[in-house]
Amino acid sequence: MAKVLMLKFIDGSYKECEVTGKAMGGDYVYYKPLSSLKPGRVDWGVDRTWADHHVEVLETGKDHVVVEVKDRWGRHKGGPYKLYEGQKEGYSYMFGEWSYNFCVSLEMREED
Repeated sequence: MAKVLMLKFIDGSYKECEVTGKAMGGDYVYYKPLSSLKPGRVDWGVDRTWADHHVEVLETGKDHVVVEVKDRWGRHKGGPYKLYEGQKEGYSYMFGEWSYNFCVSLEMREED
């Protein structure tokens, strides 16, 4: 398998259930090859109907990508971030009793 630059996106949320005390939410991790990215909203190839955040590509290059992250209502939450290999950007915040976070990075990985 060949190694390629991949955009990695971690979309997370957390809340403790008032009734059971169990953790709700969690982290969802997605990868997309840099070479397949184009301007616009990233299609991760899975159903993200109820995702907390989405990534929008503003610019791509051979060794970098510029992205913004928005919440499910389309409000700006982070960026623009110009990412090169090994760089990570993220943000966390509270909304009511829920904790939300995201992290975007560009890393070298083996392509599936």
